[in-house]
Amino acid sequence: MKHFLINFFLNIFFILPNWALKVLTLRKEITYKNEVFDYQSMIYISLISWFITKFGFALDMYEFSDEMRKKMANLRIKINNNTAPKKIIHKEDLIIEQKNNLVLRQYSLDSQISDKCVLFFHGGGYAISDIDVYDPVVSFMCEELNTKIFSLEYSLSPENKFPQALKEANIAFEWLRSHGYNKEQIIICGDSAGGHLAASLTNHLDGMEEELPYSQILIYPMTCPSLEFESMELFKENYLLTKASMDWFWKQLRANQENNQDPRFNLLKQRNIANFQIKTSVITAGFDPLCDEGKDYAKHLKSQGNEVSQVYYPNLFHGFVTFTKLRAAKNAALGIIEEIKRI
Repeated sequence: MKHFLINFFLNIFFILPNWALKVLTLRKEITYKNEVFDYQSMIYISLISWFITKFGFALDMYEFSDEMRKKMANLRIKINNNTAPKKIIHKEDLIIEQKNNLVLRQYSLDSQISDKCVLFFHGGGYAISDIDVYDPVVSFMCEELNTKIFSLEYSLSPENKFPQALKEANIAFEWLRSHGYNKEQIIICGDSAGGHLAASLTNHLDGMEEELPYSQILIYPMTCPSLEFESMELFKENYLLTKASMDWFWKQLRANQENNQDPRFNLLKQRNIANFQIKTSVITAGFDPLCDEGKDYAKHLKSQGNEVSQVYYPNLFHGFVTFTKLRAAKNAALGIIEEIKRI
């Protein structure tokens, strides 16, 4: 019943034009560096934050449990925040490692135009979310890219510390290599923690002098555990992702303090990366605590002569690809699709 009520109100909300929202809410616009926070997104964040708190689905960093994780995932699955694909998406869960029952979900269309594939890593701070929560996101990407996508159900923290998820990402990459895809056909992509995992994997492969994927698409990635960035302080509360939760996510992932110096954990510690043979695109959002660290990572790669493109959505917030019923978020998600095709 809770989910029905939330979806009922959100379905009305999603069709309201911005002028109607302004009349109904009387909220002042939020601006930063002459950019205005998308109004529909601003009101949505207020609504969904209220729903999450009201119905007891907020992240409890002091009494976290797998039961809470499942409860939060169930809410995300049942709330309809994303546009549904128009085509039939075929899905198959593949067990790529028997020991840990490691699942790689394959998405495909009846007719695939591209011979490339995307290896996708979901977000969630390495501690929450799963491939079911991200099913609408990956389905959307599969339809728009017209290519196969493989979404990895990697192990989460705090039960599984760094580098367990990285090991599993490497297994997935090698599985694709052994099943007919060469490096020029593999695009790796992820958002938030998934963006970190994608970059962590390429750093790992580079350090091992292994062949790298064709490209990496890092969507508002977490990159550095220091949290010492202007955007982290400016948007530390009231924008869905908080500074407190990011601090908690890093602590749950970290196995020891030495991880902070590991370039696979702290991406800004990556050195000697001239001629880093992989095309990189870093996507950031203006009202996102992770905005500045994503930009810094792009600059870090670019300063040493690597091929890096930056795509910036100044009016949006962290997590927007998971909310494509928001008009500005959908347009941005389609823009990311075009960026993947371009590079």
